[in-house]
Amino acid sequence: MYIVTNTIQVETEHSQKIIQQFTAGHTKESMEAVEGFLNFQLMYRSLPDNPEVTELVVLSRWVSKEHQKNWVNSQSFKQMHQRNTENKQSTEKPKRSGIISSTIAEYEVLT
Repeated sequence: MYIVTNTIQVETEHSQKIIQQFTAGHTKESMEAVEGFLNFQLMYRSLPDNPEVTELVVLSRWVSKEHQKNWVNSQSFKQMHQRNTENKQSTEKPKRSGIISSTIAEYEVLT
């Protein structure tokens, strides 16, 4: 099994909007046709030292790393994760409203 987490720090005032975006896009129905996908969880916590920041963790489980990478390279993934860009000439990645940072971690499950 292969697990990918995306730990996202968001401005608390935008957290509900971002949670809704994840739960709307990563539904069982939208992911059930993706080969090798097992399941998805979305977790959150308020940071004890900073109530202005909420941390979201998106966790997805896959049969294998290959299955997950195939999905990341698919048109389905690109459509689900597209961002509106006003200036397509810009070399800067557009920032999503309310997102402070995002860190991806990938794990091979041993037991």
